[in-house]
Amino acid sequence: MTDAASVRRFISRSGIYVAFAIVVVVFSLASPYFLTVTNFLNIGQQTSVLFVAAFAMTFVILSGEIDLSIGSLAALVGVVIALLLSQGWPLALALLGGLAVGLVSGLISGSLTVIGQIPSFIVTLGMLSALRGISFLLTGSTAVPIESDAMLEIFADAEPLGIPVSIWFAAGIFVVLWVVLTRTRFGAYVYAVGGNAAAARLSGVNAVRVKIAVFGLAGLVTACAGILLTARLGTGLAEGARNLELDAIAAVVLGGTSFAGGRGSLGKTVMGALLIGTLNNGLTLLNVSYFAQLIIKGAIIIAAVLLDRWTRGNR
Repeated sequence: MTDAASVRRFISRSGIYVAFAIVVVVFSLASPYFLTVTNFLNIGQQTSVLFVAAFAMTFVILSGEIDLSIGSLAALVGVVIALLLSQGWPLALALLGGLAVGLVSGLISGSLTVIGQIPSFIVTLGMLSALRGISFLLTGSTAVPIESDAMLEIFADAEPLGIPVSIWFAAGIFVVLWVVLTRTRFGAYVYAVGGNAAAARLSGVNAVRVKIAVFGLAGLVTACAGILLTARLGTGLAEGARNLELDAIAAVVLGGTSFAGGRGSLGKTVMGALLIGTLNNGLTLLNVSYFAQLIIKGAIIIAAVLLDRWTRGNR
């Protein structure tokens, strides 16, 4: 019994680091192009959008909910920004427009979930379809080029200290959200509501407001992911960010955040996203098909949830 508990604690605390080390060793032996500085910078740049999306998903899952609309929202934000720029809007206002779309979408999802008492799985599944449909209606299924060299330079092309700027943005967003989650009353409320909403209410926490705020924050952070993705692609694309929510969920649960809510950390989410990004990169180097990669990531999510249930034991 004691041995089983020790194994549970070890997996809960260090399993993600061991998994990442194993993946790095395997791909290093399988491909001569993997273990290079250039490739690791490439992994960081390719994974920056996932990092930010996974941060948003972490807050939602910590609160005991789920958001399946992240990919569709990121694509819509990119489309809106591209269209506003094409209409001659200044870059700052176009970016604010995209952020507003993310915030409003998140607040709608949160309100329907909490006030409408509809499971977040159903609400965000509907939002996934609706937001993607709006993107196609706005673009007519055509790519909208970003008509702003400044946006491409600021969010995609610059390399301060030789590191892609998207990595710097992801790191900055992480620091801000880490402070919010670990050093503010709101962050404590997120854990409390996700761990036991009824007990949180009895303690004076307004669970309704907290959950709506979480969805609003997640929408805002997802909009930031949409900005980074759009700048990297150079276009607003209605088809963009396909399966981003799948990768974000995988990153969060691999990082040890419990689907039951109330337990997890942004730091472990970084490791989960890095593991997913490294897997994507390594499998691509080994010419594994995209469809096979989807199967692998789906299996990873199921395994991570099963492992989470086992490490929680009877709790």
